[in-house]
Amino acid sequence: MISKPIRPLFLAILFVTVALFVMQLLQAELVFHHQLITKGQWWRIIGGNFVHANIPHLLLNISGLWIMGFLFIDSLSAKTFIISTLIMSIFVGAGLFYFDPDLQKYYGYSGVLYGLFLLGGVTAILSKDYFTGISVIVFILGKLIWDLINGGSASSEELIGIPVAVNAHLYGISGAIVISAFLFFTHKEND
Repeated sequence: MISKPIRPLFLAILFVTVALFVMQLLQAELVFHHQLITKGQWWRIIGGNFVHANIPHLLLNISGLWIMGFLFIDSLSAKTFIISTLIMSIFVGAGLFYFDPDLQKYYGYSGVLYGLFLLGGVTAILSKDYFTGISVIVFILGKLIWDLINGGSASSEELIGIPVAVNAHLYGISGAIVISAFLFFTHKEND
């Protein structure tokens, strides 16, 4: 019996999953805290993306991460996933720091996750899986617009115990748009 090799994207997602659990133990040192960032603790700009308010919040984001992985296993490379996660973490943290100064604390991977779904949709389109790519892009942008107009989901807020930071999703998608432009440009060059 020949077994299929484990796909690199799944190994990368497994690595991030383990890292999210480990980083949860360092929540107090990593959480995005606006006042502490202004005092020089710059790592919190990225760190807040990797810690969560509670275990249901963590599990919700990890579930979304694995769903994203299964959707885009054939189009999103592990390298693009890892690099994009870091870039979108910077976009989310910097966006919250500079454009939402009233937000004192931010927890969660959802801003990055929204960006990963958009990016996955783009990579699906580049791989000629138009149905999946367009469907996911329309869904994630529609969800973002809905939340920007109506506020975050009340059921999500109840589950995670804090208000949904909808602008984090906007900043994650903004980062994904920048990365997608780069992917489109490099993809056209390679054709």
